[in-house]
Amino acid sequence: MRPKSKFLSFVMILALLLGIAAGCSSGETSSDSGETNEDGENSGKTNLRITWWGSQDRHDKTQEVIKLFEEQNPDIKITAEFTGWDGYWQKLATQAAGGNLPDIIQMDYAYLMEYVHRDLIADLNPFVESGVLNLDDVEEAYIEGGYVDDKLYAVNLGTNALAMAYDPAMFEKAGVEPFEPGYTWDDYAAAARQLKENLGDGVYGVEGAKNSLAFFNYFVRQHGEQLYSEDGKSLGFQDDQITIDFLNFWDALLQDGVAAPPDVVAAVQGRLEEELIVHEKAPTLWFNSNQVVALQSAAGRELKLAVFPELPGGEKGLYLKPSQFFSVAKSSKHQEAAAKFIDFVTNNLEANEILAAERGVPIAGAVREHLKPTLGEAALEMFNYVELAEQHASPIYDPEPAGAGEISGLFDRLAEQLNFGELTAEEFATQFRAEADKILAKNE
Repeated sequence: MRPKSKFLSFVMILALLLGIAAGCSSGETSSDSGETNEDGENSGKTNLRITWWGSQDRHDKTQEVIKLFEEQNPDIKITAEFTGWDGYWQKLATQAAGGNLPDIIQMDYAYLMEYVHRDLIADLNPFVESGVLNLDDVEEAYIEGGYVDDKLYAVNLGTNALAMAYDPAMFEKAGVEPFEPGYTWDDYAAAARQLKENLGDGVYGVEGAKNSLAFFNYFVRQHGEQLYSEDGKSLGFQDDQITIDFLNFWDALLQDGVAAPPDVVAAVQGRLEEELIVHEKAPTLWFNSNQVVALQSAAGRELKLAVFPELPGGEKGLYLKPSQFFSVAKSSKHQEAAAKFIDFVTNNLEANEILAAERGVPIAGAVREHLKPTLGEAALEMFNYVELAEQHASPIYDPEPAGAGEISGLFDRLAEQLNFGELTAEEFATQFRAEADKILAKNE
């Protein structure tokens, strides 16, 4: 019986060795080995998944760039997943919980620290050092927002700033002068009332109360304060009157019918194509400067950009920031191929001709210089605005702490209750501080 036993042992060992060898070649490591097709054969391609949010214009442009990348890299296949902003982060959180994150993730500044702290995205420094991701033509100011503790977790897709889009034809029709740097909040309110009065029924002077965290942060910065504490464990400002004053400013315009009511704003559902300015139902839109390309495309007419109102005697509230990033999932089996695509988007001239700076001013110097002579009206407006905003900006703070995305959702939820008369500004301020500090207290 012993010879048979030895034979069986040999077979078992051989099977084990073959299994190990198969596992090593199956793509379960970070190597970029090919995927298998429906017939179980190796297709010779590396399959990547990428996700982003944005307008239809962004979807179309990004898919065209993906096609160009695949043509130049026939060994890589990219599957696109894209949505609007609404629901994007909930979907991503579900994918993270299921261990099914896409390889390449469009990342926002407000969520970066959360994904870093949860160890969900990869440090891209090894690919910079190997030359797969070439950042030699990128100045530090354009890339520093993606670093955490000297590790590069995100690559800036374009620089932008908060901006107000306005329709010069509607201003002219209403007999209102466009906003010039240096105008105040009172000037803004007076102009909004005049726009409402002179543009007729069905048109608002303001597209809605701007009760979102990004615009509130601008107001906080004008008071010389920070939204978050340096350790990220609490709110950084102590005076709730700042919150109350901000909310009451917009509430006055809402109550007087100057700002579009909540039900009208809700119908837009975060879709750029449905914004009131697109349909000439409001002459302005507060947003991020990189969105002007898609906004003008949707509107089909000239739109301009202006800086926000200033606080007399206050600080500069504007800052330049990454419009959004690309990050690579730490769980990705093909991190090098993902980094190669990010390099393509960063440095390839033809790709950037297609993208047309829709996500913001490109970070590579050669790309910026190449694009300037070819820019359309809207893109050139964006480039010029970023230069203007830089003159009225103060430095950006460290990346927002973990929980910033949750706090943004909290602010939106409370704002909805405020707009429908379910909360006072004072109750909002008290509840916001209590709940925000509770969220931030979880940070180590």
